[in-house]
Amino acid sequence: MVLSMLMNQKLGRMIWNILIGTLFTRTALFMSTPFLAIFLTNQKEISIIHTGYILGINPLINVLFGGLGGGLADRFSLKKIIGYVPIAWGGVFILFYYADSFWQFLLLSGLNGLCYSIFEPASKKVLSSQSNQTNRLLVFNLRYTAINLGAFAGPLLSLLFNMRMTLFPYVILGVLYILYGMSTQLFFAESSGAVSPVSATPLVSPTPHKPQQRLYAFHVLLKNPVYLLLLAGVSFSFFGYSQLNSTVSQYMANSNTFADGIRLYSTLLSANAVIILAAQFILLRWISGWNPFNVILTSNLLISLSFLCFVFPSSYLMLLVFIVLFSVGEMLIGARFDALVDELAPEEAKGLYFGSSEWVRTGTIGGPIIGTLLLDQFGFHSGLPVFGLLSVLTIAGAGLIHMAKFNYRRGNY
Repeated sequence: MVLSMLMNQKLGRMIWNILIGTLFTRTALFMSTPFLAIFLTNQKEISIIHTGYILGINPLINVLFGGLGGGLADRFSLKKIIGYVPIAWGGVFILFYYADSFWQFLLLSGLNGLCYSIFEPASKKVLSSQSNQTNRLLVFNLRYTAINLGAFAGPLLSLLFNMRMTLFPYVILGVLYILYGMSTQLFFAESSGAVSPVSATPLVSPTPHKPQQRLYAFHVLLKNPVYLLLLAGVSFSFFGYSQLNSTVSQYMANSNTFADGIRLYSTLLSANAVIILAAQFILLRWISGWNPFNVILTSNLLISLSFLCFVFPSSYLMLLVFIVLFSVGEMLIGARFDALVDELAPEEAKGLYFGSSEWVRTGTIGGPIIGTLLLDQFGFHSGLPVFGLLSVLTIAGAGLIHMAKFNYRRGNY
């Protein structure tokens, strides 16, 4: 079915370059980053608190500079951004291998987040400008598929080559990003002055935006209740999403309700990737006629409901129900959120809207903190208060998403 969908759509080489580059770089990313915390605490003897700072500064930078990165995508040449930023980003990753102290790792983690904040809005804007309305949702889902293929293959390759306790995968990651940037420049070499037939968005030498125009675009964004309510609601979904790699992992590893919690948790992670890869395009076809706000709303409800599985007595069945509900909820965000932001954004400010959509990551900053506090307060053996409260907090976003949908219907944007 996926092949037939691709054969019916003509995707340009710019899109394929970004998709293939995403696949290889995300594979290397998941070979390295999931094991960084273990390496820092066990090999570099950096404290757990300082390790948390190193990991936490990345999404913090994404939130703080996402709008700036999006503004740069609207002002400067997209070709230069997606051609040169990956090269600098690759250098940052290679330096991880040579870092030795807390401050060095903190700085590099922050630079990693900054490069992400600049590159991601530009790459999404290219995908939007070089696709037409009929295949744009497919293009964003192919990007999501590439990310999940990397999430599936990366940890397996790391285990296969026994790279869990070394930062050498960061060297591989850095080299791949440098090659990605070079390939982008090569493939876009003949695209000077190219304009998308759909959106007329120039890839090279865009017309400079005056400061007043940029401030006006940002003012319009802040006056858009649909967009702001959507971001606020989805941030609660990301709050719930962040629990898989924080609260759920700690609970399963330390609770006496699971005989081999660490092994079961690893199995859940693999099942999460398999479910997404197996069901994504079937789900895409099923929801193709849905209102996009209903898709995002359903995502929030499924993620919040999944946590209630830990309230009941532990069993393999409950774990299976949890990961199925959670994975489908995650898929619905990945399948529709970027495409919905693209629909809401005016043509002249798409980069700003894509960049500012990183504000939803406030949920990934607060999620692990609140989850840890709940575990500390109630203990590792009290699933009801911990996951019951996490479910209630996550589902609070449903009201905001519904308000965004209501304002959209009334044309308040």
